[in-house]
Amino acid sequence: METPDLATARALQRIQTLIQRLNLDLSGMKVLTECASGAYAYTAVMAAMAGADVIAVGRDSSYGKFEDNKKRLADLLRFAQTKTSVRMCRKEELEEHLSVDIVTNSGFLRPIDAALIAKLPASAVVCLMWETWEFRPGEIDLDACRTKGIPVIGTNEHYPATDMFRYPGLLALHLLFAMQVETANSDLVLLGGGLTGMLIAKMFTDMGLSFWWFTPEGNERAEKCKPYSAMRDLLTMENIDAVICAEHKDPRVVVGKDTPLRFAELQQQFPLLRWGHLSGAIDAEALAASGLEYFPKKIMPFGYMTYSTDVLGPAPVLELNAAGLKVGELAARVRMAGGDGKTAIQKTVDHGIGQDFEGGFFSH
Repeated sequence: METPDLATARALQRIQTLIQRLNLDLSGMKVLTECASGAYAYTAVMAAMAGADVIAVGRDSSYGKFEDNKKRLADLLRFAQTKTSVRMCRKEELEEHLSVDIVTNSGFLRPIDAALIAKLPASAVVCLMWETWEFRPGEIDLDACRTKGIPVIGTNEHYPATDMFRYPGLLALHLLFAMQVETANSDLVLLGGGLTGMLIAKMFTDMGLSFWWFTPEGNERAEKCKPYSAMRDLLTMENIDAVICAEHKDPRVVVGKDTPLRFAELQQQFPLLRWGHLSGAIDAEALAASGLEYFPKKIMPFGYMTYSTDVLGPAPVLELNAAGLKVGELAARVRMAGGDGKTAIQKTVDHGIGQDFEGGFFSH
């Protein structure tokens, strides 16, 4: 039998470890997820390895062709020696009535609109593969889910067995190194409040790095911390080697027209500055036109990660998606036993791995 390359073998081993660590058991369940590329190809594999029958939906995209992703998924399933049914198809090929138990909020399934929700049984559950505060309007028709009694449940990213809180800081460091910013004795600026900014700032502080931190309110620490309204103060600094933009909660434009600071001004004052973009709303066209060196070259809109954890290797994606599938498993077991959507959500929250929407999903 053909053997997988080292990277694939390592990823499959990590999946098996996660299944055991989380006691993930999807036997007797059907999971609707995506047929994707890179680390995201393993979500369908993980579900199958945990015992589920799987429908994996894909399409052609900038990340690859559907047929190539389909072939890769087939290879991975063969390497993993899964024994359950895995069907790969395009979204338009989904049958009229989808008798699935778990739906993942994965890229190629989105938007999970009213038309798709109408095909699902009322006993289905939708698991977000991230926390509820990161929800982006338009990706799931929440009202259609509520009307049908289908719970939409977030994943606690600080769950001990799959703790994602270590990764934002590592991701920021990876971005600095990718831009060839030495970091240790560099003059750094971090833009970003909320959880993401806090986690990056904590790692920078723990490493003894010196950096200015700009956030929406500017009150996260006593020194070298200012609000976005004071962004022009950057122009008074002696030197800036790099700016890391990691705003993932506040949707306001951080730098650009109609803000206190423009990229052209930043470039004029610090022509050697490098802009690293993890996330955040900025005037991307103005950044490109300014002449500043920036990375990556494709800046994603607010709510999406421009520089995501898969650059570190597959483990962050595997861990988060394993946790998301465990959320789905716990909720689906409740629904299969006749429990309602609210009880299903509470089961995952009591376990510690699930997360409800603020105020309660069914209370909106």
